[in-house]
Parts: sequence; C-alpha cells; structure tokens
Amino acid sequence: MENSVLQILSRIDIGSLPVVPQVLLDLIRATHCNEVNFKDLTRIIGQDASLSSKVLITANSPFYRQWGEITDLNRVVTVLGLNTVRTIAVTRTVQQFFSQIPPNHCNYLDMIWYRSLTCAHLASHIAKLTAYEFPDEAYLAGLIHRLGQIVLLKCFPKEYPDFLAKHFDGQHSAPEKTLFGVTHQEIGGHLIESWKIQAALSDAVLYQSHPLEAIAEGTPLVKIINLASQLCIMAAENEVQVFALADRWFGLNQPLTEEMLKEAKSVTEQLALSLEISIAHPEGSRIRSLTSQAQRNKVRKNTAEYIRKLALTSALKQDFDHALPHTHPVALIQRDMNVLFGFRNTAVFLFRQETESLVSTLGPGEQTAKNSSITINIKQSRSLLVKALSNRQILHAVEANNVNPADFADRQIGRWLGTDRLLAIPLWANGQAMGVIVTGLNQSEQATDDLKLDFISLFAKEAALALLHAEERSELDQQALLNTIRENYHLHARKLVHEANNPLSIINNYLHLLKQKLGGNHSTEINLIQEEIDRVGNLILRLPDVMETPAEEKRSVDVNTVILDLINLFRAGIFTLHGIQTVLKLDPAMPEIPSSRYKIKQILTNLIKNSAEAMPSGGTITISTKDHVKFRKKHYIEILVHDDGPGLPQTVKENLFAPLTSTKGKGHSGLGLTICKSLIDELGGTIQCDSSLNHGTTFRILLPKETW
Repeated sequence: MENSVLQILSRIDIGSLPVVPQVLLDLIRATHCNEVNFKDLTRIIGQDASLSSKVLITANSPFYRQWGEITDLNRVVTVLGLNTVRTIAVTRTVQQFFSQIPPNHCNYLDMIWYRSLTCAHLASHIAKLTAYEFPDEAYLAGLIHRLGQIVLLKCFPKEYPDFLAKHFDGQHSAPEKTLFGVTHQEIGGHLIESWKIQAALSDAVLYQSHPLEAIAEGTPLVKIINLASQLCIMAAENEVQVFALADRWFGLNQPLTEEMLKEAKSVTEQLALSLEISIAHPEGSRIRSLTSQAQRNKVRKNTAEYIRKLALTSALKQDFDHALPHTHPVALIQRDMNVLFGFRNTAVFLFRQETESLVSTLGPGEQTAKNSSITINIKQSRSLLVKALSNRQILHAVEANNVNPADFADRQIGRWLGTDRLLAIPLWANGQAMGVIVTGLNQSEQATDDLKLDFISLFAKEAALALLHAEERSELDQQALLNTIRENYHLHARKLVHEANNPLSIINNYLHLLKQKLGGNHSTEINLIQEEIDRVGNLILRLPDVMETPAEEKRSVDVNTVILDLINLFRAGIFTLHGIQTVLKLDPAMPEIPSSRYKIKQILTNLIKNSAEAMPSGGTITISTKDHVKFRKKHYIEILVHDDGPGLPQTVKENLFAPLTSTKGKGHSGLGLTICKSLIDELGGTIQCDSSLNHGTTFRILLPKETW
C-alpha cells in the first residue's frame, strides 16, 4: 500500500491543491485590511481543507520548528504571522487563478468542501461536549479528513470524477482500492504523517471509515472524527447504527446528536450561500453541486480584478519590507522558497565583488556539520550557479549537466541539499549581482513549469532588492560605528585638553610673576618661552579636530559645548598671557543643530582670537547664545561675541569681510574674518558686526535650526 501512496503523492504538489475560490478571495482581502486580526484569519482559513493543509505544512517546516509541533489553526496563524499568511493567500490566489480547474472538478470540490466543513463543525462540537482537550485540533482533523479525495482528483482528472459520481460518500473502500490501488483515507493519513506532526491527526484521517471493532481501543480524536464523518453522510438505512455509536462511545443521546447535526449543517449551508456555492439535498447520502457557471465566473471576475490591484510583487515586497530588524534576508528567502513554492532544501550564495566569488550563507535551522562554507570563483568555475548568474537566467541542473556533467561545486552542493537535481536562480538588483539561490528538486517538482518559473522570477527580483537594502543598511551601521568611535575620540581628546590646561595655566602665571620680578632683565627669554607655550596651546586647540575634515558631513552640534571647550583652551594660553577675563551667558535650553562642528569651531576661534589680540593690556570677552531667533521668516540660534576693546577702525569696518593686509604683524594673514564669513555662508547663516570706540566690538552670528 505504501508504495502506491508514494507513487500517487510524487505526481502532485500538495501546495497547489485547489482551494474554494471565494475563500481565497476573502483571505486575500482580509490580510490587506488594516483592522484584520488573527481570529478573522483563522476563521477564513478554517473554511477550506487545502488552505488549512498549506498553512499547517508551513507552520511545521524547519523554519518554524522552534515553536514546536503545531496542530491548532489559531496557533498556526499566530506563529506564521500576518505577513506570511498574506504571502500564502496572494500566491495561492494567483496560481489558482491562472491554472484552469475543469467544471466537473469544481462541482466535486464544492461537494468535498461541503462534507469537510460539516464534519469539522461536528467534530469540534463533539470534542467540546466530551471535554476533549483540543477541540480546535478536532476541527482541523474534520476539515482535512477528505484531503485524499482532492489529491486523487488532481492525480486522476479523468477517472476519479467518474468514480465519485457513483461512490462519493461510499463507506466501502474496496472499489476505490481496486481502481486506484489506494483509498482516499490512506492517501490523507500518509500525507499528514509526512508533515512530521503527531500520529493522532493522521490516524484520525486514516481510520475515519473503519468499523467500531477496529478502533475500539483508538484515541479520542480517532473516535470523534469517525463519528463526525458518519454523521455527515448518515442516511435513513443506517441512522440507527450511527446514533447508537454516538451513545456507546460518548454517551450522546439521539435528540442531542440530531440537534448537533442540524446546527452543523445550518452553519455550513449559510456559509455556502455567502460563498455562492449551491448544494442539492445535503441531508441525503447522494449530494451534488448546483453551482452555476455564472456564479463561478462572477467569483473569477472578482478575483481577477483584485489581482490586478494587488500584484504578486507587492506581497513579496511587503514580506521583505516588514521583516523584523534582526531577520536577515537569507533566512526570509529560505523560508519563502518553502512557503511559496514548496522547496524544502534551499541555499543562498552571496556574490562578493572583492573576491569575484559566490559564497554560501547558512540560514536558521541548518546543522553545524554543514558549516563548511562553499566558495565558487566565478572566473574559474563552470558551475551551474556561475552560468545562471552570468546569463541572468534560471537554470535546471539537467540543462547544465549536458554541458558540464562533472562540476565539483555542483556535486558538493547536491550532497549538501540531499539531491542530484538542482535549480539555480540568479539574483540581480539595480544592475548589481547579489548572488544565486540554489534549491534541490524532488521527482514531483517540475522546474520547467512556465507558470512556476514566472512566480520564481518575480520572487527573485524582490529577494535581490532585499539583499541590496540589507547591504546598504550594513554600510550605514558601519558608518554609525565609525561615528561612535569618532565621538569617543573627541570625548577623550577634550579630557586630555582639560588636563593639559592646568599645568599650562600654572606655568603662564609663574612666568608672568617672574617677568615682573626680573623687570627688563631676561624679558626676551621669557617672551620666547611664553610664545612656545602659546604654540603648545594652539596645537592642543587643534587636537580634537584630528579626526574631522573641512568636508565633514552635517550632524547634530551642541554649540554651547563647542564654546566651553574653546574657552577652556584659550584660558591656558592667550587669555592668561593678555589678562583676558571671560563672561559666558549660554542659553541652557539651546538645542543641538544640524551643522558642522569643525566649521563652527573655526569661526569662533577666529573671532575670539581677534578680540583677545585687540586687547593686549587686558579686557573682557562676553559670549552669549540664544534660541528661538526669527530672521526673514526662518528660525535660527544666535551667538554673540563681544569685547570691550578699542573698536575697529573705520577703514576696517568699510571692508570688514574682504581680505586685508594685517596690521597685527608677522604671522597674521589678515584673512580671519573673510574665512568666518565664507564658513557661515556655507552653513546657511549670517554674520553682522557692531563696533564703536566707546562700546567695543560685537559680532552677531545666526545659524539655521533646520538642515542646511
């Protein structure tokens, strides 16, 4: 028997089994509704056996195994998440829309759906009445108890409809076994067992039609599904036996069982009406579908309209875009290759430009024994992967083997994936090679299916873009790390400057006292020492800027901190030398602004030095800051640098920011204010000067609070 089952299952893709069209349409609409919740999704998915099987397989795949075995639809939907359910809904809808289902198949699908949903409601009700621990599991088992019929309908499109016309609800499996070598119960049971979930579910499907004596020692779930399936198809000639069975197994009397059956059929009939499915004589053992072609065309038209509004690429893009931040695209690619196309074994090779090679990348759930990376040099290798990437074409292993039957890399990958049939899918994004997806094929998977290849091509485009965006994010993260290192450097540099200020100030003070004691004697030597100390101060002044450049990109700058740092530096040098006092009036609520710390520091350095040098016999420099200054309908922060020196000559005021010949002597270029004006212009700010003989000189700087 098992060989017959395997032969039949190898002919179909379980993920492509047809779903009631309206259910698919309802699901795709729900997953794109802003107010959808998991309860709504579970309700819709729980209306169809094929769709429930699809999500059940996905939830129990290696990618989700960390949550353990799952047989509850509510938990299945929760574990998969909205994005994955949306992806399944869209792709199944598109696939089914473009794969024509013969009219006679549609009729039998309606009938299978009707019996399955009725059985599911009955099983759930019986489970709750009998205090079975997992009523949702009972519902799921009832829903998929006829999954084998859908498989046989898919495998034998000509023969099986004729069989169903005579034996749709037949409890005797001999005719089915004779014609097809297996029964639909055996197909369903084996299929569920292959999903690697608990035996109770597969046993319930396998033994749904067995007589009482055969399952007397069976589990509660086996008995629940057996009774529910018999109640669904109960006829006048066997109702006594079925009611007796309900009483014997669960102590359910006939009136209660009849009421339960009536309620289940009522729920199913109402749902059938909403889905525009017409079933004739559902209370009898012989039912048939009366759904008209006009009704089917209406659903198909609605589906087509919805597909046009929501392309497949949109669903894939959302899947990648809404992934959790810590989820790498490689993991999503491997998951979706299984979810969308049923490929259980998938590897991703990323292209490395610097070495011109393809390097394998592991995903979640892969064993450490496989952790030996495979690297393929694209210039030297004749691998299927290299050919696919170079030609930008999906290639099948058989196509490549005709050219190069013994490529070592392909054999190694085949052993890794456990197959000798490979499918290589190139990944290109914005003209840039990103890598290759390679997956293993089994005998039932047709890589040359044009429709499937179209879907894979669309998927590959979105996967490649996701990889490209991940690389860009990685580069941004590296830049952020460099910025952190730079900021840490500046912090330590400022600490070093602060520590150096103290001894320099002490030395300057002693030199000043020594100069007073010696009078004119040795004043030249002391002046030389003070000049050298001044040079040291200037060197320290530049120290925090070692890692900055004039082309530094804009970032948030704390102007008050820049001013405090500069004042501490000047106090160790020129302020002490000239006897300069400082007054700071800094706005404590001053926000950081998007600007260049380097440029602001250069501007203030020039202005403060000018003020100090204008007062060789001492004086006071006052620096103030202010927030919320409006100028020409824009918002700025204000910096004022004031000294009580002699003021500027009229000739200087007339050409204040133009290059002049310096009057300060050797070592001065006369470009200080010109540089200030140029830097402020670059920052999008303004500078003004007010100077008089009685009030000294004030420079007013306005810097924008918005991005410059």
